[in-house]
Amino acid sequence: MAAKYLKFFKKRTAWLLVIFGVLYLMIAGRLFFIQVLNNEHYRKFAEDVRLRQPKTPAIRGDICDRNGSQLATSVPACAVYINPKQIKDRQKVVAQLSQLIGMDQADVDAIIGKAILKRRTFVYIKRQLPPEIGDKVRKANIPAVGILSESKRVYPCGSLAAHILGFACIDGIGREGIERAEDHYLKGRDGYTEAEVDSKGRIIPETERRTEPPVNGCKINLTIDAYLQHVTEEALAASFKKYHAVGATAIVLDPRTGEILALANCPAYDPNNRKGVKADVWRNRAITDLYEPGSTLKMVTVSAGVEEGLSPTEVMATCTRQGMQIGKNKVRCSLHAPYGSGHGAVNMFAIIRHSCNIGAAAVALRIGPDKFYSYLKGFGLQSRPGSEMSGETYFPLGSPDGWSAIKLANIGFGQGIAVSPLQMACAYGAIANGGKLMQPRVIREIRDQDGKLVRAFDPKVVRQVVSEATARKVTEMLMDCVDDGTGKTSKIEGYSVAGKTGSAQKARVDGRGYAPGKFIASFMGFVPARNPRLVICVAVDEPKGTHWGATVAGPVFKEIAQRAMLHLGVQPDEPLSPEIKVKGNSGA
Repeated sequence: MAAKYLKFFKKRTAWLLVIFGVLYLMIAGRLFFIQVLNNEHYRKFAEDVRLRQPKTPAIRGDICDRNGSQLATSVPACAVYINPKQIKDRQKVVAQLSQLIGMDQADVDAIIGKAILKRRTFVYIKRQLPPEIGDKVRKANIPAVGILSESKRVYPCGSLAAHILGFACIDGIGREGIERAEDHYLKGRDGYTEAEVDSKGRIIPETERRTEPPVNGCKINLTIDAYLQHVTEEALAASFKKYHAVGATAIVLDPRTGEILALANCPAYDPNNRKGVKADVWRNRAITDLYEPGSTLKMVTVSAGVEEGLSPTEVMATCTRQGMQIGKNKVRCSLHAPYGSGHGAVNMFAIIRHSCNIGAAAVALRIGPDKFYSYLKGFGLQSRPGSEMSGETYFPLGSPDGWSAIKLANIGFGQGIAVSPLQMACAYGAIANGGKLMQPRVIREIRDQDGKLVRAFDPKVVRQVVSEATARKVTEMLMDCVDDGTGKTSKIEGYSVAGKTGSAQKARVDGRGYAPGKFIASFMGFVPARNPRLVICVAVDEPKGTHWGATVAGPVFKEIAQRAMLHLGVQPDEPLSPEIKVKGNSGA
């Protein structure tokens, strides 16, 4: 019996040895896999647990005007965070923290409560606080609470040039305007310090292995002149408010270089305080909004006509109250005293002076669709301007092969075509610049943190649109419009002015005809006309009470131009009236 049990136990022991042997081999194999075959993976895993690379945030680059005035900069700030799992006395932590950072206790408690429910180990309580508040929190040594250094984006001039600058979000990422378009230059590169940490994530002293310093963002110098920007915004806002418009845009451009000296939109906003501001207000209407230019496009029509050999003094059409029949359609003029019966026989000078639709339609028909389309392209009205501002749009007309006669006629006086205000400013700039279309620029240069030039934005001629002779002749027509035509409200004492008014109906949203009672009132021009220094474009969307460009937009042009000439030190090129001379001599 004993021998039988002995044999049974020997058999069991042998099986146990086999089982333990297999388990041992499995453990040994696993250890071999971990320590030999997969050594690199687990070594890196251990380092990831033991090592940390706390970031040293880079400082976002400044944005300045052409004279070095700061328009956007970054200032030191801090963020208060908490690890909910380390909280022992929640009520005490909430009371202390809320008092130090100026938050309501209920708000602090709600943030912590939500983090606990989601089992988070890190949650921000409040960000972009002044550093001195962070110092107070740090000295209070509240359990589970920590401080992180960061920076806050500020705009020292408030709403000035907001639609050009845009803004950066709380994480320092550009969201609109230049902040977005040039984010890769502005944001820089964060640095870090690699060191060992304890079980609570705290850096163990003297365990630093490697340090990579931050590379701060580049500084961007714009073409904008802060004073001219202020003048432009002030003049535009006055008209916007007076006529209860839904929107307005003004652009001041140097036709010789394509530099944008000012660009304003209404309604405006302050990028320092965007709370409650609808995203629709952020958009840069000057480059995103398309509208039918109306009579301001007649400048392009007569330019094409002169360039194609049509005589500026030749009668192009006879304008009557009955209008001009084109197939089954009829083109009419917007007539007013003393031309209630029509403008009569009109040449190109009269077309611009009186803003004659029938005359402009006749010129377009004489030129033909293919050639007229080529001039629209030449003046930059069928492509994005290329200003480096994000959001530029344009309206492609499509091949002129399928254009009907009435479509060509309508485009000739500015209907059936959509443009942006910047496109029109550039087109007038081409006439002011002897027929050369310049690429618009809003950035002069970009420099790194050491002041080294990273990128320069030099003036660029896009193309010669029309000859210098044609540009001079069209300038004469535009001067005539200001002296004796619809543009009289834009006349400036002592300076020659060339320009054109526009009062265009707005197309319906559904594309079916025009919205009754809704207009874009505009004025495009340059000064001094004989030696142009500035092109100024003004467009007011849906003004109330009157829709005439001469009434709504012309005075804005005049206000900006007058103050700009003084600011730039441009000498008058026309005789001053006796009253002005007396004031000048008295030192007033």
